[in-house]
Amino acid sequence: MSALAIPVRSGPVGGVRAARPAPHLRLVGPDFVPPVAVVAPTARPTAGPAARPAIRLSARGRVVRGALLLLTSLALAIAGGAWVGSVASEAGTYTGPVERVSVGAGDTLWAIAATSAAEGQDVRDVVDDIMRLNGLGSGELVVGQQIVVPAP
Repeated sequence: MSALAIPVRSGPVGGVRAARPAPHLRLVGPDFVPPVAVVAPTARPTAGPAARPAIRLSARGRVVRGALLLLTSLALAIAGGAWVGSVASEAGTYTGPVERVSVGAGDTLWAIAATSAAEGQDVRDVVDDIMRLNGLGSGELVVGQQIVVPAP
């Protein structure tokens, strides 16, 4: 025969204090089944479909993901810069009437701009227009060169 000792609560039972305190351990027989505590089930939230677990990446996967994000960001930055550059260059183009002028000996860009500028127009603006229309990086001209200038 075997026996099991289980702890027992001591203290007043039913609000009446016992004359003798209850023992801390109680001997029970082989057919003893301890009482099971009944726990009320908690309501589970039914907010929608179950969330998918997050993907766990290895070190190589994190490096690849970072490289792809970097390359995508770089491509977007280049495309955005090209778009902004095209918008900015279109804003400064000359759209008025033009005429062709042949550069003679001793002609300067300033002199040609001064003759083609309208009355009251700033010659510096005309020089900028001539340089932009002809794709000139500097004001140097060659005798016999054909350039496009804004018509007065």
